[in-house]
Formats: sequence, C-alpha cells, structure tokens
Amino acid sequence: MPVVPKRWHVYVVALDPRVGTKPSKQRPCLVIQPTEFGEAGLPSTVVLPLTTRIVREDVFPLRVRIPAGVCGLTRDSEVLVDQMLAWDNDLFRRDLGPAPEAVRDEVRRALLEFLDLL
Repeated sequence: MPVVPKRWHVYVVALDPRVGTKPSKQRPCLVIQPTEFGEAGLPSTVVLPLTTRIVREDVFPLRVRIPAGVCGLTRDSEVLVDQMLAWDNDLFRRDLGPAPEAVRDEVRRALLEFLDLL
C-alpha cells in the first residue's frame, strides 16, 4: 500500500529518471499538497524538491533556505520553489518529519509570490 504523504513533511523521494531541468535521484522533498487528497485516494502528491547546492545571493521567491539539522538534514538545503512536481506516492521512500512553522510560513510566502497569487 502506498504511503499517504503528509503536508509540510519532508520525505526522501525517488525522482529518477531526470528529464530536462527536473532534479533527479533520491532527494528530500517538501510536501505542499494537503494530506486529505492522498487520504481520498489521489495516487500522486505535489512536492517541492530540496537541493544542497546553495545559492549565496537572495533569490526569494525561487528558493527558501532550510538549515542543517531540520528534519534530520545533514547539510544546509534550499527548497526549489520553481521546481514544483506531482509525484507518484509509490516513490516516497522515507518521512524525515515535519518542517518547522517558520519554514512553512516562508514557503507559503514564496509560493504566493512565485505564482503571482498576491
């Protein structure tokens, strides 16, 4: 039975194969889709991948920083707001836990600005 990813949790997700600019390999992703969709049987979940390739300058709203130690991440990471993906729930490998409220708030702000929903 596939996992039902929880909103605002970070999961290790299998993103292979790589296509175009889409990130690849198994990597942490932040779930932004409400949990209720998965509970209702939707077989995919909308996520934002994370990267450890940190951009030194401020590129908000394209990226949101998550420091090492959060959700068991061993390195500073950034949420790739412009790389939103809907991914099959069977490819979610491990739940690393919920993102702190401050990260959630910053991602919400980034999404609103990036998608021009303000």
